[in-house]
Amino acid sequence: MNIVSVLVSLSFIAGAVQDYRKNEVSDYTWIPAALATAIMVYQNLDNITLLTTRLVIIASIIIVCYVIGGGLADLIGFAFMVVDDDILAPVGSMLIFLFVTLPYAIWTLFKRDRRLLIPLKEFMSRRNVYPRKVYVEGKEEGLSRIADEAYRRLENLLKEGKEAVVEAEVGLPSIVPMCVGYITNMILYSYFGRPWILILLGLF
Repeated sequence: MNIVSVLVSLSFIAGAVQDYRKNEVSDYTWIPAALATAIMVYQNLDNITLLTTRLVIIASIIIVCYVIGGGLADLIGFAFMVVDDDILAPVGSMLIFLFVTLPYAIWTLFKRDRRLLIPLKEFMSRRNVYPRKVYVEGKEEGLSRIADEAYRRLENLLKEGKEAVVEAEVGLPSIVPMCVGYITNMILYSYFGRPWILILLGLF
């Protein structure tokens, strides 16, 4: 492992703790990861192919996350999974992330109360539930796919003293499995000296 992976890991650990405890991640959490990104770019100034490829991956992740919806912290976290000394980043980290989240996603899919109707005041105190719609004085209102924007709208309704009910769905604090995926992949890459995926496929 090198300083890049260590710095990103620090951000993910701090983010995972915050996401688990209060479903919210401070922007300051990502300062070590941003520093790691600058270091990675500096270390690879002569490797334009690598930098371009990772830039395209980051842009693609941001677009996909925007389309399917999610919090700003989730979007940032996915982007920083690319910042690693693993030559195949973020493939290994993303696969471990999927291994961790898939059982939960399947369980949520078949869970009867995965979509909930929760009074606004109660919703704002709940963790791991994500808003999809809000009914204000009986009128349905769609919410932004970006969780941060949706929460801002709900906070405004609460300040205005509006009677509202939020249609929400059960979710997972995404930074937690991202943290598990990134750090596990970092440890495996450091131990084997090459991507574990290639070893698994018998390519090395």
